[in-house]
Amino acid sequence: MSQSNILTRERATYLGLESAYGVTPSGSPPHAMVRCFPTGEGLVVDGLAVEMLPIMDERVRRLDAIQPVHGLKIGTKIKPLKFNLKSVKTANQLTQAHTTVAFAELAALYHAFGAAVLNAGSTVATGTSTTQFDVATGYGTHFTKGTFVLVENSSHEMEWSKVASVSGDTVTLVDALSGTPATGAIVRNLYSFNPAETNTSSLTVQQAFVGDANAQFTFNGAYGGVTFDLPEFGKIPTFSIGLSATNFTAGPQSISAATAADPMGPSTAWAPSVYFATSVARGTTLACEGATIEFANEWSMVRDPSATQTVAAVVATSGRPVAVKASIKLRFDYDYPPTFDTDTDYRMVMVQKIGSGVHASFWLFELPVVRLIEVPQPLDIGKRLHYTLMLNGYEDTTLSDGGETGAALDTRVACIRVAFG
Repeated sequence: MSQSNILTRERATYLGLESAYGVTPSGSPPHAMVRCFPTGEGLVVDGLAVEMLPIMDERVRRLDAIQPVHGLKIGTKIKPLKFNLKSVKTANQLTQAHTTVAFAELAALYHAFGAAVLNAGSTVATGTSTTQFDVATGYGTHFTKGTFVLVENSSHEMEWSKVASVSGDTVTLVDALSGTPATGAIVRNLYSFNPAETNTSSLTVQQAFVGDANAQFTFNGAYGGVTFDLPEFGKIPTFSIGLSATNFTAGPQSISAATAADPMGPSTAWAPSVYFATSVARGTTLACEGATIEFANEWSMVRDPSATQTVAAVVATSGRPVAVKASIKLRFDYDYPPTFDTDTDYRMVMVQKIGSGVHASFWLFELPVVRLIEVPQPLDIGKRLHYTLMLNGYEDTTLSDGGETGAALDTRVACIRVAFG
């Protein structure tokens, strides 16, 4: 045996969405192992475990030790992988010419929510109004009701809106643009995620250390929930995914620990536009000092004695009574308690824009239907009096029923939508 001095911070981490439960993915992203660059010093490997089962049989000697039995690896915990909310490089933005998807954040969010729309965008063939236009012939199928798009305006800036419906190559929007889009204007899709009614996805995580080619680890059948840390304005926003693994392999596995570039763009300080109203209007934002979103995510193992580590699959089981919660911190205004009604349906949208021009990046969070769960409560922030709005999210009832089923229905009625690009 030989010992190695390994610097724990010199490592390479990979993430991929499994095509078959417990099997390391080897297809196209997100069903492929992709290098990721999580923030922080946390080790993925410090939670691997084989459960040791005690034997409590009868003994005649008080100090006669009992040898435990080796159990399964299903107690393995993976240290939460935390990612900054980064911009998206031009090459990975979903324009009409886009063909590849190659960053690990997709796998993490796809798993956490269960449904994703990752289609290439298009251009405007004919602009009809501020809420309707035709895309290039045959590209209407690239757009999905309930997802967000970015449309180039006359100033060559990108404006966000939600898709209300698609008929052939005609796209109708929920949120009016500042003007009728011009012929040839860019229409970008975003990487869009929403909860799926049935979510049985799983992840593989790998970590390799530079100091020794034998210090390599693969975690299969990993599952867990996502948490968005949307801090006070001016700080770095992040999301993290804490995982449990069904199985792990340790030892040399030819996992590359070579230097690599982050396929995502730069991080950014949190400074979103927050829209909160019964009817959201472009440019009319809510003056607030913070907003948070919490999406519950619990999982259950599907057991089968013949499966690896006796687990055949995992199923997301969270949801009722509340799947998503949010809060908004407001400076004191004596009009707030009577203004905000607990029986009123509101819409909440947070939009973080990174950069400018047609290549600007966006992160969007939407709770299409929220209601207050209590009257606005006084709150002390920095020795100043504030009010906080505590909200529950509900399924989207604002989009017309077009007879959607399956994944299309999940997207139309989603209680939370997260999109970036």
